[in-house]
Amino acid sequence: MDFVRQHTGHPVIIAEGAATSDTFKGFENFGFMELADIYDDVELRDLNRDAYQIVTLYDEDLTPTPFRIANTVLESDHRISLAIPKTHDAAVVTLSLKNMVVGSLIRDMGFNPLNLVGNVSDQILKLVPSSMKPLFSFQGLSRVGITKISGSDKVKLHRGYLNLHLFLYQLVRIILPHLCVLDGFTAMEGNGPVSGDRVDWHIAIAGTDGVAVDTLAAYLMGFDPESIGYLYFCSQDRLGEGDINNINIIGTPLEECRHSFRPHQSYQAQLGWKKGAERAFKKLKECLSLNNNRSFLASQIT
Repeated sequence: MDFVRQHTGHPVIIAEGAATSDTFKGFENFGFMELADIYDDVELRDLNRDAYQIVTLYDEDLTPTPFRIANTVLESDHRISLAIPKTHDAAVVTLSLKNMVVGSLIRDMGFNPLNLVGNVSDQILKLVPSSMKPLFSFQGLSRVGITKISGSDKVKLHRGYLNLHLFLYQLVRIILPHLCVLDGFTAMEGNGPVSGDRVDWHIAIAGTDGVAVDTLAAYLMGFDPESIGYLYFCSQDRLGEGDINNINIIGTPLEECRHSFRPHQSYQAQLGWKKGAERAFKKLKECLSLNNNRSFLASQIT
């Protein structure tokens, strides 16, 4: 906030959309409520309770699927993604880009059957041994079709590894962050993003190119950035720089920052997104291009 205040006097919204628990419980747990007292023009907002717009995303078969994105994110004139580097149970890693786009999706709140089932599942999951938790992950549940009926669009992303990466890429196209900051002082390895182990990494990475920031982070974590589907697709579509050799890096020499993170135990299975990826991405690009042309034509006619 002190840094932001050096560059703008506009109001600041600190927003989050928790995946399972209540967002404001998170704000309370981590001391964010106090910021409203320190900075009188700071607002804390739960994106799950925000007004939203519906966008259409396409899977590998070009099946259209509606997703709800919070208006706060869509309408912000400057988006800053502040995230913690973690390994992930479906996307290999979760970094600045995934942090923002998934947090921006709406999860139905209030008392309804789907939320009740979700809350009960959360409590049961706490009792499941770590070795069995991948069976209860969103990706595991997607195999039996449960994620398709979820009241959470964050959960609905999980339709198999390839589709998850294709959806994430399309969301980045819509709500690309303007500034990305990765707080790697404390990170997570192993069975992230929830049940992993703490890594005291003591680094931070920041930049205005989110693809470059996440590419660098993945490299420093010991992963091949091209093995992470959404980063690969974003790089191919030139949404940012995905070649580590072309990134202008200022700071501590890279080799002093590298730490090989232990991947999620489903890591090898996650790499299955590559099967059919080139064909699916080509079809998707053609579909998006055609839809963009149609939208332009419609606006001209209007």
